Amino acid sequence: MQKKTCCVTGHRDLPQKEINRIKAALRKAIEKAVADGFTCFMSGFAEGVDQYFAEIVLEMQKSNPALELVAVIPYQKRLAILL
Repeated sequence: MQKKTCCVTGHRDLPQKEINRIKAALRKAIEKAVADGFTCFMSGFAEGVDQYFAEIVLEMQKSNPALELVAVIPYQKRLAILL
């Protein structure tokens, strides 16, 4: 069976008063993805949405060990290319 993968990207600077709403929306989306058969979740682990996503997946992993969290790390020389 082929693994279904879900990736995230999002904002870093979020209004403090919106964080709980954002986390709840992320949780709902991740739960739907799991229900749809997704087991591999990828995050760049940047501050903000990426980290909230990773935290939720790790929490859900406790009751569903089939879930996998993958850190997507940029190419080492990426910054040199952009400069």
